[in-house]
Amino acid sequence: MLSFSVTFLITVLNLTVLYFVLKRVLFKPVTKFMEDRANRVQRDIDAASQANARAEELKAEYEAKLRGIAEEGQSIIQASREKAKEEAAEILAQAQAQAAKLLETTRESLEEERREVELALRGDLADLSIMAASSVVAANMDSDRNRELVKKFIASVGAA
Repeated sequence: MLSFSVTFLITVLNLTVLYFVLKRVLFKPVTKFMEDRANRVQRDIDAASQANARAEELKAEYEAKLRGIAEEGQSIIQASREKAKEEAAEILAQAQAQAAKLLETTRESLEEERREVELALRGDLADLSIMAASSVVAANMDSDRNRELVKKFIASVGAA
């Protein structure tokens, strides 16, 4: 049994030496490598989380800007519509004023033409009346006096 115990002790001693050698040569570098790798992975995850948070912030800013631009566009459209309505009302008012002025000018022109025609008709009527009266009363009166009487008559008729 002694040989079993010496072999056993040598095996235990070999395993212990192998354990310490492997621990120093293999386990520490592998453990350090694994810790470094875990730290890198954690840093990458943190960086990705930060990048994701920044992307969400940028997205929120972008959407807010888009809403602002849309609201500004709507306000510009509304302002343009109001301005167009004002301009249309102004143009309509100007057109109505011009039409009223044209109508008044036309009425004045027609009234002036009516007066001129009336005066011409009075003159023609006076001449016709004189000619008629002169042929009827040719012996008693002269032409100037007839003309004077007819003008007085026409004036009194025109005033009425």
